[in-house]
Amino acid sequence: MDYVERTWIHGSVWKPENWSAFHEVIKTNNDVEGWHRRINTRAGKADLSFYVLVPLLRSEAETVDLQIRLVSENLLTRIHRKQNVNTHGRLFEAWDQYEDDEMTTTQLLRTCSHIAGLGHNN
Repeated sequence: MDYVERTWIHGSVWKPENWSAFHEVIKTNNDVEGWHRRINTRAGKADLSFYVLVPLLRSEAETVDLQIRLVSENLLTRIHRKQNVNTHGRLFEAWDQYEDDEMTTTQLLRTCSHIAGLGHNN
């Protein structure tokens, strides 16, 4: 419990207010997979040697500050699939209803569970 309290509750990286996914879009590993595919494409092959990988990672690292600034200023976005846009829209609608006291916490959790569980079929 000391570790949890020190790292997660009073730590500087992940504060309790960051734990919630309330009013946040669903995250997947697609972004990471896309980055991985891009690195392999830039190198021209999937099995990279250390001496090829290090310069690629360095060039990626040089753009991180710019990417952070663009994202924080809402100037860099990603393309969302139609089904994800639909799922996110339904989640945000449910969250808004909850905030307007149109549904209980239990109803919200059930609704979000249903939406996220069926999101790939919608």
